[in-house]
Amino acid sequence: MPNNTQRVREPGTLDTDALRRKLTRQVWWTGIRNGGIYAIMAFGGPALGAALTRAGLSWVFIVMGPITLVGIVGFFATLGSIPVAITVTRSCRKALAQYSFDAFWPQITKVDGAQATKGRPKNMTLALRTGECQESPLMRMIPVPRRVPWRNPWPKGIERGVYVAGDLPFGAVGYVPGSAAFFIMQPEDWETAAQDRKLAAPDRVTRAQDAGLTRRII
Repeated sequence: MPNNTQRVREPGTLDTDALRRKLTRQVWWTGIRNGGIYAIMAFGGPALGAALTRAGLSWVFIVMGPITLVGIVGFFATLGSIPVAITVTRSCRKALAQYSFDAFWPQITKVDGAQATKGRPKNMTLALRTGECQESPLMRMIPVPRRVPWRNPWPKGIERGVYVAGDLPFGAVGYVPGSAAFFIMQPEDWETAAQDRKLAAPDRVTRAQDAGLTRRII
């Protein structure tokens, strides 16, 4: 593992402030969009079904029943995910207030769930590598915002490399330039990475503290 995990390669510095704002917009838009779609399915479906039944299409309820059920489950699941989404988004924003997207890792290996096309693997973990055989710790990650269950949970294009803002033994925010997707990651083995955190210089520790990365988030 490289001694300085903040700067592995610098092909060009991204506008971190602009991306920080973009991340916030994406999280809000995704929550509003998903909640709205599920609400329409849950509460609009029965009204539409009743209207069509009065028009003589009694079979409509056979179709609308499952749609309404999915809508109700999805709507309340969306509501239940709000606290987690707020916590993760706040963590990303705090990290991006301290670190910039000035490190680029060109090789990404998806360790768990690499072949997932539906649903979500229990743990999504990855390893970051350079062409010089430098390697990061095994990192646990989650997309921000989370993707809907029926889509591939991995950000599109992640295999072609990511920008990283953070300090890997503590945690970091990743940005996939090909799909403009974000994710947050921390060492999979938090206790093993503790040795690297103990050996970090005081300024690195202070910066990680200000970024809210000195404790396990995910």
